[in-house]
Amino acid sequence: MGNYFIKRLLYLIPTLIGASILIFFLYSMIPGNFIDSDPNLTAERKAELYALYGFDQPTIVRYFVWIGNLLKGDLGYSLQFQRPVSEVLGHYIWSSFIVAGASLILTWGIALMVGVVSATKQYSFYDAAVTVLVFAAMATPSFFLGLIVIKIFAVDFGWFPAGGMTTSGVEYSGFAYMKDVLEHMILPVLVLTMLGIGGLTRYFRTNMLEVIKQDFIRTARAKGLREKVVVYKHALRNALLPAITLFAFELPALFSGAIITEQIFNWPGIGAIYMQAFSVRDYPLLMGFTMFIAVLTVISNLIADLLYGVADPRVRVK
Repeated sequence: MGNYFIKRLLYLIPTLIGASILIFFLYSMIPGNFIDSDPNLTAERKAELYALYGFDQPTIVRYFVWIGNLLKGDLGYSLQFQRPVSEVLGHYIWSSFIVAGASLILTWGIALMVGVVSATKQYSFYDAAVTVLVFAAMATPSFFLGLIVIKIFAVDFGWFPAGGMTTSGVEYSGFAYMKDVLEHMILPVLVLTMLGIGGLTRYFRTNMLEVIKQDFIRTARAKGLREKVVVYKHALRNALLPAITLFAFELPALFSGAIITEQIFNWPGIGAIYMQAFSVRDYPLLMGFTMFIAVLTVISNLIADLLYGVADPRVRVK
């Protein structure tokens, strides 16, 4: 396992180099930039800014400057916010993380329970009802679901705030601040959970149905084991093995933000900032964030491989 881990780490190097080349040159091929999009700048001022930010250099030179800064931990300088990209990401990315993290826990917990019970009661009324609700959740657009949730819980009942991360005009601190943030994040978390629970429930149901039909489950039942022991100790453990890979790939999603949901609820997350950077052509921010997600993706891939080998003793890593 140790040799495999080292080998996989070494594989990450060419993967990340290839990702950096692809990210940089794709963004470089897009015409225009943040400087060109400002009509108030004179030609002389644009030339000064081009020289200041290195846009007057050849593309290959700019790439090596960019990759050299990346190795030092410098993601670049956001022209839109006039701050380092690392500071901008650090300010907004954790807002997306707390919402995505809470919805991830709820989604996986609910989908696991509903999917397992649905598989054990195949073709029952419960299974049919779950199937209908699952497909309805998968077919509902996020913006429509978000607006419905705001209409019901924020406008009609007034239980939760309609948007934002904190109450405007009020400076809370300590526990009061945490309570205020929690109240504002309930509706975004609810929408993300409802959107993600459908496909994941079908995934767990399908895995459980495949495992339940295998020979070792029949053997466990023939030995006289209780049905709960057969389902939750033997079947569920094997059905969760493919989900390890899926769960590891959720790591980049925790930091990438939910663009539409954040726009609807005016949540100050990285998804909304990412789309805003597209509109103003803030390419340093876009490249820095995309490279950050690429690093998280390859790391999550490594974690998935290692966890799968640890969880399943039948897997022998060479």
